[in-house]
Amino acid sequence: MQRMKTWGVILLSAGMLVLGGCKADLSAEPTEKVEVFTIGEESVYLNEVWVYAKTIQQEYEKNYGTGIWTVELQNEDGEAQTVETITKEDIIEEILQVKVLNHKAESFGIALTQEETSQIQQQAEAFMNGLTDADIAETGVTLELAMQVYEENAIASKVYDRVMQQGSVEVSDEQCRQTKVYDLYFPTYIEQGEGDFIALTEEQKATQYNTVTDAYNRIMSDEDSLNIETAAYEYGCTNSDFHTMSYNEYVEQYGQELTDQIYAMSDGDILGVVESPYGYHVFQMVALTDAEATQDKKLEMEAELKQEYFAEVFDEYLRDVEHGWKFSKNVDEDAWNLIQFAPEAVETQE
Repeated sequence: MQRMKTWGVILLSAGMLVLGGCKADLSAEPTEKVEVFTIGEESVYLNEVWVYAKTIQQEYEKNYGTGIWTVELQNEDGEAQTVETITKEDIIEEILQVKVLNHKAESFGIALTQEETSQIQQQAEAFMNGLTDADIAETGVTLELAMQVYEENAIASKVYDRVMQQGSVEVSDEQCRQTKVYDLYFPTYIEQGEGDFIALTEEQKATQYNTVTDAYNRIMSDEDSLNIETAAYEYGCTNSDFHTMSYNEYVEQYGQELTDQIYAMSDGDILGVVESPYGYHVFQMVALTDAEATQDKKLEMEAELKQEYFAEVFDEYLRDVEHGWKFSKNVDEDAWNLIQFAPEAVETQE
């Protein structure tokens, strides 16, 4: 559940956004008295949640349009939820993480400098200047509250950085190596429809084998040399393509024996004619180690490991603040339902 956001990126870059278009019936009680959820001994009220919710609303609608909120996606449990519902849950998790990390700030000796506080003051003032009187009346947001949210995000970011400095997240070059080959592919089946495959007869396979052998000989010939990609075009191999994968992915795709043959090649080498469960192949090694793809994979793997590490640390921190925190237990559903983004919800409310 827990994942560290890039704290402050949305909030601290959205100072001039006009927070409009999100209505809720708040006449019964001021937003600063509507408790949305608790964490330990601390209560988080609706006006504070509005600061996050409105800012994220504007960011999403700028990028995806106002219709984004009713789009249905699968959540982590495979259940269909609207973007609005998923986003609202994410907002609670985001605030929860900020609050928990702020609880750990003192133990790390973390505090904001005078310069950072001055910058936050300016950002909070710019944020408030972007609100209309109606916005302020609706949300109950004040300069002091905006300052608090900005300060807590800044502190949470510092604590997160300190936590991640303590964790050793390393990925070796071999772990993330990406190998690029070109697969000139001659299938030994016929696809009659989606998911409907019929194996070639032995006679048809023999004909296919002769064809791939002819292509391979032309590729390897000194007199009538044929580029492997050109061969795919000339022989009608429409499923031939470049593949950039890890060693394990090649094993999964082609099997152990064929993968070992592929990895025995050097850049530029040709392997053929070889057979897999799918048909006949001629492989050309483009790059045993594709530098760019390997670097991208390394960053991806490091990000995943960092996320896993932080999740473990955060769960421990959360237990220190409140053991057994649960969305269903700690969040007031009626207050949470007051946060609405979808235009349809606005019209119904009115």
